Amino acid sequence: MRPLKLKLSAFGPYAGVVELDLNTLGASGLYLITGDTGAGKTTIFDAISFALYGEPSGSNREPGMLRSKYAGESTPTEVELTFLHAGKEYTVRRSPAYQRRKAKGGEGIVVQNPKAELILPDRAPVTKLTEVNAAIQEILGLSREQFSQVTMIAQGDFLKLLLAGTKERQEIFRGIFKTDRYEALQKRLSQDAKDVENRWRETKNSIGQYIAGILCPEESAHCQQFRQGKAGMLPVEEVVSLLETILAEDRTEQGVLEDRLAQTDAALEKVISLLTIGEANQKTKRDLEKAEAEQEKTSRMLEEKLAALEAEQAKRPQQEALREKITAIDLSLPDYDQLTKLQESLLSSEKDLEKANSASMSAAEQMKALAGEITELQAERKTLENTGAEKEKLLRQKQEHTDRKEALGLLIDHIDKLSRQQAALAQAQQKYLQADIESNRLRQEYDSKNRAFLDEQAGIIAATRLVPGAPCPVCGSLDHPQPARITENAPTESEVKKAQKNYETAGKVTEKASADAAKEKGKAAELEERIHGEIQKLLGETGIPEARSIARTQSDDLAERILRLDVQIRQAEAGQRRKDMLDRLIPDKEAQRSKLEAQLTAAKEKIASATASIQSGREQVANLRKKLAFENKSAAVRQRNTLEITGKALQTALENAEKAYASCKESLAALAAKVAQLRMQTEEHADVDMSALEAQRAALDTQKSEILKKQKTVHTRISTNTVSLKNIQSRSAVLAELEEKQKWLGALADTAGGNVRGKSRIMLETYIQTTYFDRIAARANVRLMKMTGGQYDLKRRETADNKRSLGGLELDVIDHYNGTERSVKSLSGGESFKASLALALGLSDEVQMSSGVRVDTLFVDEGFGSLDPESLNQAYRALADLTEGNRLVGIISHVAELKERIDKQIVVTKEKSGGSKAEIIC
Repeated sequence: MRPLKLKLSAFGPYAGVVELDLNTLGASGLYLITGDTGAGKTTIFDAISFALYGEPSGSNREPGMLRSKYAGESTPTEVELTFLHAGKEYTVRRSPAYQRRKAKGGEGIVVQNPKAELILPDRAPVTKLTEVNAAIQEILGLSREQFSQVTMIAQGDFLKLLLAGTKERQEIFRGIFKTDRYEALQKRLSQDAKDVENRWRETKNSIGQYIAGILCPEESAHCQQFRQGKAGMLPVEEVVSLLETILAEDRTEQGVLEDRLAQTDAALEKVISLLTIGEANQKTKRDLEKAEAEQEKTSRMLEEKLAALEAEQAKRPQQEALREKITAIDLSLPDYDQLTKLQESLLSSEKDLEKANSASMSAAEQMKALAGEITELQAERKTLENTGAEKEKLLRQKQEHTDRKEALGLLIDHIDKLSRQQAALAQAQQKYLQADIESNRLRQEYDSKNRAFLDEQAGIIAATRLVPGAPCPVCGSLDHPQPARITENAPTESEVKKAQKNYETAGKVTEKASADAAKEKGKAAELEERIHGEIQKLLGETGIPEARSIARTQSDDLAERILRLDVQIRQAEAGQRRKDMLDRLIPDKEAQRSKLEAQLTAAKEKIASATASIQSGREQVANLRKKLAFENKSAAVRQRNTLEITGKALQTALENAEKAYASCKESLAALAAKVAQLRMQTEEHADVDMSALEAQRAALDTQKSEILKKQKTVHTRISTNTVSLKNIQSRSAVLAELEEKQKWLGALADTAGGNVRGKSRIMLETYIQTTYFDRIAARANVRLMKMTGGQYDLKRRETADNKRSLGGLELDVIDHYNGTERSVKSLSGGESFKASLALALGLSDEVQMSSGVRVDTLFVDEGFGSLDPESLNQAYRALADLTEGNRLVGIISHVAELKERIDKQIVVTKEKSGGSKAEIIC
């Protein structure tokens, strides 16, 4: 990820809008963010982090604190970042939640909700907060925490990572290297081991509970042994054997008790049969006495019922008179129905008259209003005659302005493209010059080695082919007083050939660079010629730099004209739509007027008809009322119902008296038959001794209860002991399995949890993290050795301070000057800074290698002021090395020496009016 543009609005100390074209800083190298203390240097990093993840770079700033206290009420708080990643350009825009006053002079405070928008190069924009956050993480491949550890190293986080202990580093590495699954495995193994141990203990306790629940009779010879078993003094197998013996004895006793119970039940059944016969005879005598008394009472009641019946029969003439009155009322009821119909018809005619009057008045008023409305619409229609022609004229003007604006925009794009092409040409020319320099250097190196190699040929011949007394292969002399010698640094033939190959390869690179530069130059010339033609056509005789400014000004002016024309076109279109509407509306209104005229005529006719109907109806109602006795049909019906109820009451009373007399007569006959039958039954059975039988039954009941009690006791023992035996046998097998599983699972959990006795306490997750930590330390040491002149190396402490403490992620430092190894906490302030910086950069490198994420830009916010000149120089070189391979490194500092060394700078200054401003200096 490389930032291209950053725009701040009312953010932090920046009261207004600040725009930074970060693309001018280039794609690699160091750049410095410097300026006044408290002016807002770190806010630049905060804005980049907030734009990407909705949170600032440091842990001591919350999103809600980002609203500038210097900002005006109408200035929104917003950050916009355009960045390049994997060859694609993205733009993200965010606003935090903050409070502001109500708009348009309103009183009170409103909360501005957070917003986010991500513009993508290959699909539609994303606008929801959660979706923007997920898309950013998917694009960059880094969460916010990983980004702060790998890319944006915030102020104060260096030393925190250096001085952290094992527990703190576990948390840091867990989030970065996703080792939480190993922590979950540790916890799972520990929990599984505890679960098995608990199940073993529960099973053992369960067996003890079942043994404790065994029932043994006190008279048994095995009772003492069972007490020992319940106390845990006997093996489970011996307890099982005793339990089987007790069960066999109890089952034998259960059979004896069943036989005794059968004999007792037979004797008890015989006694109960005799008692039943005696009780039935006594009941029959009591029933006879009761029936005789009831017979005498019913005889007296029959005489009373007869007298009541004769009294009701005397009221029959009164019933006949009531029936005649009811008949007279029934004959008059149709006249009442006729009266109701006449009254309803009269009421309907009165309502029709009222409606007709209302309709007549309404139609007259509507006709008057409609006539005025038609006149106004016709006048408005006349004013809109020429709207169509005006619209066509405005559309032609807009098209002319649009065509020229597009041509000017194309010219601006071509000028910008020329600028980029000239930059590419300069880069290609520079590449060619560098390749040419390198080619010349390698050619000189080859010439030098070739000459030296040829100069050494005499020495080679003297050393390999010159023999004393034999002729010289060059001059033929037999004497060799001063043979040539090979110099100490003479090149070999292979070295000469290698130098030649290097020179030839460099020559090819130079040729390609030259061709590339020529190609770029041709593109630039072609594009420049095309631009001159466009300028001549659009602007006349004007230079390219001035043409871009003029084209931009004219394009903006044309945009404003087009906007004004759009407004006029919309007004013309609205007039045209209104004219079309009036063409439809005016005929509709005239048709409505004709319809209202017809409605008025119809209403007048209904008024005449309703008036005549009302007069006739009133006369008919008056004539009919003179013939009727009651006010209305309801009053006549009420009187008839009253008479009918009285007649029914007299008839009901007569019927009830007849039924009561007949029912009483039947009851007296039935009682006479019942008395005769009971007298016969008492004479058939002899008396028995009930007291003796009751005593015999009581003795048998007592004997049966004792047998049942013993049966219940024996049955309870058999049931309880059978269940206990079954459960003890099944749980004994489970207990053996759990003991075996407890051994190997407990050992595995102790190993993963770092609880093996006599060994260092390193958990599984920590062990995995040590691999990453060792690689981080190795990468950090490459830079720390440079920054400390080879004095210090970081090393992970492999053993904890004691066997009881968790270890594995402690950090020591090796001092190569005195050969000591000690804790990093013993380093001085400047040494701690260098070690912290190296460790942070090592962590960044390792995360990139582990996750495959490529980091094109690093942000470093830390106090370089604690370093002496030599340490500062070493730290500078280490950071400069990071820029190799097209990497950009931003540093926040106000150290003067860094200002002198780093040309590319973002300078932040405080303004007297409040707030800050920032500008890029390259």
